[in-house]
Amino acid sequence: MASSPWILVSIGLGAMVVLLVIAVGAYRGPGPDFDPAPPLGAVPVPERATSAGRGPSALPSQVVPGLTPRRTNPPRPAGTTVDSPRPSASAVRSSQSPRPAMPTSSAPTGSTPTRAPAAPASPSPFEARYRVTDSFSGGFIAEVWIRNTSRRDREWVARIEYPGGRVVTAWLEGVPQGTFRGAGGTLTYRSGPDLPAGSAVALRFHIEFASPRPASCTVSGRACTGL
Repeated sequence: MASSPWILVSIGLGAMVVLLVIAVGAYRGPGPDFDPAPPLGAVPVPERATSAGRGPSALPSQVVPGLTPRRTNPPRPAGTTVDSPRPSASAVRSSQSPRPAMPTSSAPTGSTPTRAPAAPASPSPFEARYRVTDSFSGGFIAEVWIRNTSRRDREWVARIEYPGGRVVTAWLEGVPQGTFRGAGGTLTYRSGPDLPAGSAVALRFHIEFASPRPASCTVSGRACTGL
């Protein structure tokens, strides 16, 4: 064997040829029904757009656990505008109605409006003087002398207060009588005929259980003197 190396080489070449023939005979090409299954876990590849205008198919959406898929509006083509809500007819009329003009003030800013001073009350046109003409046990006689200082005839009202006293009677000296009322120690006498301008009259009255000095004495709102 060692002296004939060509024999070994020939045997090796023959074996290789036999194996090559077996391999060629076992090989078969794919037939018309050949449809290999896609490998597991493979994601289908979206189709490409063709010249016929068919768009690509959408990829399957993957749902994430814990979230729900939301619907989204399709994109609007360029150049379109979103319609805004139209205002109602009443809102249009109210917006077109003229607004009333605001009143303007002529007073300066920050100034306080001043009020016109009230007219002073006219003083009573009567003079009145009080005095006690007679005193006796349990009572006295007092007098209020009244004079009209105005230029026309006027009526008058005398009010004399004696707290705790009692008014017995009251009268005018030498002129027509008026009316009087005595309650709770207060004498109210209203003149009869108006007292002529510039003239005077004496009002006298009988008081019991009171001090000769009255708490108050007025004739038509004017305080008596002589107290």
